[in-house]
Formats: sequence, C-alpha cells, structure tokens
Amino acid sequence: MKISAQMLKIIAQELSSWFDKRGRKFPWRFEKDVYKILVTEFLLQRTKSETVERIYHEFFLKYPSIQSLASAKKKELNKIFSRLGLRYRGDRLKKISLEILRKFKGEIPSDLESLLKLKGVGSYIASAVLNFGYNIPTPVIDKNVLRVLNRHFNITSEIEARKFVTELYKYGNHRKLAYALIDVGSLLCKKTCSDKCPLLNITSVFPLRRDRWKMLRKVTDKKGKIKLREQTV
Repeated sequence: MKISAQMLKIIAQELSSWFDKRGRKFPWRFEKDVYKILVTEFLLQRTKSETVERIYHEFFLKYPSIQSLASAKKKELNKIFSRLGLRYRGDRLKKISLEILRKFKGEIPSDLESLLKLKGVGSYIASAVLNFGYNIPTPVIDKNVLRVLNRHFNITSEIEARKFVTELYKYGNHRKLAYALIDVGSLLCKKTCSDKCPLLNITSVFPLRRDRWKMLRKVTDKKGKIKLREQTV
C-alpha cells in the first residue's frame, strides 16, 4: 500500500498530537539510560505496564547498574519477580548481565546483530533498546502495533510494518511515534476500533486478518548464525 509523503506527515502529526494529550507517561519513557531500558523491556514481558510501574523505582534503586544486577542474589531477584510473575526472568536477566560484562565489557551493544546474540533478546527488545536507548530510529513492532497497522493500512507482515514505520519516523520524533503506536494499539485499537482513535478519520479501516499476521522471530541457521525470520503468529 503506497502512502504519500503528505499523508505520512498528517499521520505523524495526528499520532504525536494524540500522544501529547493522551499517551501514558510511564517513568521509563523519560529514561535514556540504556541499561534501564533493556531491563525494563524484560520486566514488561507479558506483564501490565501498571504492574511494572509499581516496582520500577524500587528495582533500579536496588540494581542501578549492569554490574549490580550481575552480582544479584538469585533469592532476591526471585522475590521481586514473584510480584510480577514469570520468575524465570530474574535468572535470565542475571545471565544476560553476566554475558554483557564478559563479551562486551559491560557495554550494552548498540547494533542489532550483537543485541540478538543475547539470550532472550529478540526483534522487539533489540529494536526498543536501539530506538529508546541509543536514539537510533528503529521500528518497534509488537502485536498491538501490528493490529493498528493492519486495521488502518492493511499491513499484516512485520517486514512491511517496519518499512512503513521507518518512513513515518521521517515526519516526527521516532521515540514519540513509537510510543504513540504502542498506546493506540493497547488502549484504542482492539477487537473494534475506538471512536477516539486518532487515525480513524484520516485513514481507511480494513478488516483484521490475524490469520495472515507474520512477525520476526530469532532463529539460528545451520551455520550457527542468528537471523530474524518471519513466522506466522
């Protein structure tokens, strides 16, 4: 679906304006510390943002750096993650922090290929780290965002979604636009399209085709090289 530069500009303006007024203002959205952004994305996995918000400051007061997380006691991490669910994430975060110290001298990678080498880091988390942490315009696509793009632009493939969002970023702040798409998908664009959706009056509305959704998944080829490959959701 070809969209003109003028229309992309209007879409970016509408999303940005809506986000300024209605977007959720979680503390990590004002954060530029790459370590905190990486860890927060793990905290948010299959967990409501409001739940993570309740332990956010406590967590980073206790573990303010990759070094402190690497030396964390398993019992203490499990105690925190018992309040979030999915306790295995505590072990995974500790292993990742140790891996970053060992392989990258404590510096979180700033390129997609290296980020994907970290256990548990896939397309979404890697993109979030680059876009929000390193300020590198990178499409951040989850199922909520894909639902928005399906409904309003007939996009059902993450590869196509990333192409669209890359173009969209040219007409606004990439951090704000990424969060706007996430929030529109989370709050307004669900089974039906809310009449409060900022895109409703400026785009067409297409039927949701979840059976056609394809998203990027991390796979390892026969040579042991990590790649991203689209798979049916």
